Amino acid sequence: GDKAMMKINDFQKYLVTLRIPYEDYFSLIYESKHILEARLGSDRNFVAEVPMYGNNRKRAVAKAVQWFSKEFKGLLGPAHKVMTVDDPFEEVCYGDDFACNDLANKYLDEPTIERVLEEAGGELDREESDANTQHNSFKRLKRRKKKNLSLTSRLYQTPGGTIYYRMSEPGSTSSAKMKITSIKLSSKSLDKALREVDRRGLNKFENFDTKKPSRSRKIYKRTTKKAA
Repeated sequence: GDKAMMKINDFQKYLVTLRIPYEDYFSLIYESKHILEARLGSDRNFVAEVPMYGNNRKRAVAKAVQWFSKEFKGLLGPAHKVMTVDDPFEEVCYGDDFACNDLANKYLDEPTIERVLEEAGGELDREESDANTQHNSFKRLKRRKKKNLSLTSRLYQTPGGTIYYRMSEPGSTSSAKMKITSIKLSSKSLDKALREVDRRGLNKFENFDTKKPSRSRKIYKRTTKKAA
């Protein structure tokens, strides 16, 4: 079961496309023994396509970037000027936690850029600035003004609907205070979120950080009812 699955996933195929300016292509032939098979496009660019395999787009892009620098050793300039990687499985999609500088969202081809711009509904634009040292495909336009909504003293919901639970854990040393970390829940409603917290045992340290456990639990239950 699982192992076979992993193997198959590692062979997701992505297409790396290089658009090499006419003059660069010929200097490439002189400089290196390796000649890419390329066709001359309408815009006096040679177009070469190379398959790259990975279990997700981020991995494929990382491999493509590595391959590019090893293969051309700077002869074609920076990769982001000539190289794109397609997104055949539509892994790049806009959401609340979309990060422009995530490798999985870079080196995008034109159809993917257009699709994601549409999904972003005006919150993203193409990153075309020369100061773009990150080689991002997009830049964010308006920062969202919406804030997280507090559901209970421990549960809050992001504008996109994801619910997080503030979980307390004992600190690393015995004298240290409780450490609070936010855990992302898969539930989208308060009732389900409360059940998920119980099921996953995220509240197991809850009474460590308070002197009167029973009372804090009552208050906690009451506020949840109110919010629901």
